[in-house]
Amino acid sequence: MDSESAYALLSLAALTFFYLATQACLGGRSQRQIEEATMLPFADDEPVARRMERATGRSSTGCSCPGRCDGGCASRVEMDA
Repeated sequence: MDSESAYALLSLAALTFFYLATQACLGGRSQRQIEEATMLPFADDEPVARRMERATGRSSTGCSCPGRCDGGCASRVEMDA
């Protein structure tokens, strides 16, 4: 086996490893939980959070309700850290 083939095999193995690691990390989450988690970084900056809520229609508080949520709705899901 020459070095070019070994490099190609190593690259393929690394790509497969990262794909499987990502699937293992995100595989247990529902699409709703992933979408809620994507909005959490915007919760710290109020003007940016409002712009993101208007642009996406999702709440930045971790709730799947449209717009601003006070946390009392039935569809609120607590995210595990």
